Amino acid sequence: MADVETNRAAQRELYGEPLGDVLDRCRAVLGLNQSRLAALLGISAPMLSQVMSAQRIKIGNPNAVRRLQAMVECVASVESGALTIEQALAEVADAGASGEALTGTARRVSPRETAAAVQAVFRSVASATDHLAAAELVAEQLPAVADLLRTYGAGSLDEAAAHLTRSGG
Repeated sequence: MADVETNRAAQRELYGEPLGDVLDRCRAVLGLNQSRLAALLGISAPMLSQVMSAQRIKIGNPNAVRRLQAMVECVASVESGALTIEQALAEVADAGASGEALTGTARRVSPRETAAAVQAVFRSVASATDHLAAAELVAEQLPAVADLLRTYGAGSLDEAAAHLTRSGG
């Protein structure tokens, strides 16, 4: 048991929390069983089980790690309403195809993902109605700010992604 606790501590240090917790959250949000989760990550079910139970500290396959990172990001997008489960699963399946390493090289984030994150921040502090009312209050003196309030506070994800692309984000 001491080895498992040591491994969980190592996972916490490497990933911020034990991988069992991360993977359980991903399974729950995406509606996956353990076998489907392993297949989506591109690792064997026994390997996944060992990582989840902290018998192993990390996943050695870089493509599987990329897919796990994408999965964690997609789970956050599903929770915020920015992606459907089907969209998230498709993004995870596509992840890991590039040869980029996770260490030292950031994954390129799409304008849609960035817009979803910005919208989540706006919508966590006020309702769409509140953002629209605030936009009306500032529209005459600060039209660009009013546009931000309308687009990210009350607009669709497509509108926000288009705005972000137009603004060079």
